[in-house]
Amino acid sequence: MPQQGNEQFYPFLRIRVFHQDFHQLTAMIKAERLTRRFGGLTAVDQVDLNVPQGSVTGFLGPNGAGKTTTMRMLCGVLTPTSGQAWINGIEVNTHPEQTRVQIGYLPESAPIYPEMRVEEYLRFRARLYHIEESVKSIPRVLDQCGLTHVRRRIIGQLSRGYRQRVALSAALLHEPKVLILDEPTAGLDPTQIDTIRSLIAELSQDRAILLSTHVLSEVEALCDSIVMIAGGRVLASGTLESLCAGDEKVCEVEIDAAGLSILRADSSRFQLVEVIEQEDGWCHCQVTAAGLSDPRPVIASTVTSGGGRLRTIESPRQPLEEVFRSLLTSDRSERDQA
Repeated sequence: MPQQGNEQFYPFLRIRVFHQDFHQLTAMIKAERLTRRFGGLTAVDQVDLNVPQGSVTGFLGPNGAGKTTTMRMLCGVLTPTSGQAWINGIEVNTHPEQTRVQIGYLPESAPIYPEMRVEEYLRFRARLYHIEESVKSIPRVLDQCGLTHVRRRIIGQLSRGYRQRVALSAALLHEPKVLILDEPTAGLDPTQIDTIRSLIAELSQDRAILLSTHVLSEVEALCDSIVMIAGGRVLASGTLESLCAGDEKVCEVEIDAAGLSILRADSSRFQLVEVIEQEDGWCHCQVTAAGLSDPRPVIASTVTSGGGRLRTIESPRQPLEEVFRSLLTSDRSERDQA
């Protein structure tokens, strides 16, 4: 089990290390079978999460998928019906105050007061957090979020992008180790989106960040790993590379005519060598290999050792949009049949 307070609960440490990814023991945000029901509606259904320090995990799903409900449970705002969550090894429901001080939470509709000035609002938030050294904290977050030059401006007179930065700066006042961001770029224009994304990438260097979104390009631009959710259930999780990986037995290569002849002659290992395009003496081919988990090294050595030339070799990658759409379609079919 993860750490609770100052105690360690690792009775079978050797076994857990052997069977689990090391990140399972170092996760800053962790959830196991997290569930929340509202009457007869199951909004979140046995969700597992694992976000290590120094990374951004994208919580990807359509509207109404259960992303916000999950985030509220992680922050201790909602009590789960069942399951557990930990922040930096501390169980959320058992020690809510200890976990909240380690979280910077940015809800989709950030609670800012438009009639206040930026610096005035941050002083107000610092008092709520009981931050004694606000004299140092406020200039720090103003600088981090690029707000120093507007610190005396009235918040309501700022653009939406700047107001979002103000909300984020308030969430950073107490130097949290964990950031939970709910749709942080919703409603922003392209320039504002780029600014917020750059800021999130910078903040992720020494923090664990969970970022909810339904924008696929945001996930591809920012996230180290992805959790796809729909109907309150996790459909898939992993790195972008692992989720979008195509058929491992199929490779696309650019080879010369000699290389093409060499691969076609070795039909015991290469079942199909299909020419997609020919240009300037190079053949763009799709190669299907038999019994090889990663055929790229074998293809490369076979072509070059036989006297052929190889320019590129890669495994085809599925677009994230296609993967996500396929998972959603399968999930709907399962629900319709249930």
